[in-house]
Amino acid sequence: MKKFFRIPVCIVPVLFLLINTAPFAQTKKSPFELLKKQEIMHKDSKGGVFLGKIMAVNYKQNTIEVDTIYYPLLLELTDVLKTPSRKNYSVILKGYTDSSASPKSNLRLSNKRAKFLKTLMVEKYYMKPERIKAKGFGIADPVTSNETPQGRRLNRRVEIHIYGDVSKAVRFTEKLEGIK
Repeated sequence: MKKFFRIPVCIVPVLFLLINTAPFAQTKKSPFELLKKQEIMHKDSKGGVFLGKIMAVNYKQNTIEVDTIYYPLLLELTDVLKTPSRKNYSVILKGYTDSSASPKSNLRLSNKRAKFLKTLMVEKYYMKPERIKAKGFGIADPVTSNETPQGRRLNRRVEIHIYGDVSKAVRFTEKLEGIK
């Protein structure tokens, strides 16, 4: 008689998530953790402040579709941004490309990527479209050299930047920390 190793059904989805979100292991912080850190850093600021680049979505060459490995992080980010204490936050999507094509083509592609991500955030994650601005910048502002395939992959991205008045979010966070 043969014995079979049985994996509990609940383990399979967890393993799937761990394997498919491996690229994020290098960041070590979720969008919520990064946002919370920025809010605490700016807690004494008045009015709207730049909270920084919270995450970047990288792309395969000549594509505008967002890889599904980013969906869990986008879900987390959009859920956090929809909380009452962060409803005044706005999102700026900045699209970039590598230097593989002409400047005109790259500008068009970076614009399409940023606008596609905005559409995804609105239609899939129910963000209000008026809270999101999307713009492409082509080959401007590379994060690394375009000399290698890895460098080009890192430069094909849409960065997600957040602006907002942190006063409500910080007060809420302080209340929660006071409870602990």
